[in-house]
Amino acid sequence: MRGVRKIFFLFNILFLSGLSVSFSQDFKANIQVDASRVNQSNTEIFQNLEKQLTEFMNNTSFSGRKIDISERISINIYLNISNYQDNSFEASLQIQSSRPIYQTNYESPLALLKDPAVVFNYQEFTPLVLNENRVDSNLVAIFSYYAWVLIALDADTYAFNGGDYYYRKAQNVLGMAQANGFSGWAINNKAFNKPMFLNLLLSNESLLFKKALYEYHMNGLDKMTLDPLNAKKEVIKAIAYIQSFGNNGTHRTLVQVFFDAKAKEIQELFVAGPNLDTNGLVKSLQALAPLFGNYWSDIK
Repeated sequence: MRGVRKIFFLFNILFLSGLSVSFSQDFKANIQVDASRVNQSNTEIFQNLEKQLTEFMNNTSFSGRKIDISERISINIYLNISNYQDNSFEASLQIQSSRPIYQTNYESPLALLKDPAVVFNYQEFTPLVLNENRVDSNLVAIFSYYAWVLIALDADTYAFNGGDYYYRKAQNVLGMAQANGFSGWAINNKAFNKPMFLNLLLSNESLLFKKALYEYHMNGLDKMTLDPLNAKKEVIKAIAYIQSFGNNGTHRTLVQVFFDAKAKEIQELFVAGPNLDTNGLVKSLQALAPLFGNYWSDIK
């Protein structure tokens, strides 16, 4: 069934153009709300927040596509609450998504997103509902934005620039959140902010990065069981695309998202056989992601 998923992404616009199909959910989400830093005797509100967010992400059809349960995108979300008062929350958010690899039981980590400044109001038991025409809740806006970004990144691995439609869905949320004056949606000089990140993903500059995502997964990992040597060569080619994309300015954010998720996988991929010349690869990796130098030193 996982092979069929590629067809879904290649023709996602067709499915969304008005055909009569039944919709199903996009995610298999595991969500943890950590309020250990908050001095609060009533912990039920945090438990209910966790439960409602899990239901929102797992029961909402963001893409409108018909998806098998086995085809849903696996994501882990960690919401770390730093301050809470009168239904107002301050937190940091970390999201990791993964992608199944063709003809294997392996799920490859795809992206690791870290949003250090998340502010929202939450009234216990108030329904969290997706409405693409208006956004009344910053909490819904934040999680809808990331839902579409994750769907888009996933789609980019199955078809070159296949996620463009979903990035524009995220852009719609961004516009509504900014119009409402919600916190956390302004362009600033911080290392990560939502508008900067999305603007980059929608720019022509990102096409090299998206080419890397496609080559790495479709021609690399998805073919590893069939022809591991050539599949490794395709992964090396994908990393060369990332090097051409560059690791300066705003580009650094996307490169970090990639290597935060992929560093361990790349190490394990090239430590194992079949062997090939990895001298150029190691130099590229050291230049692109020096923080993972201990991983790259293991590649011979």
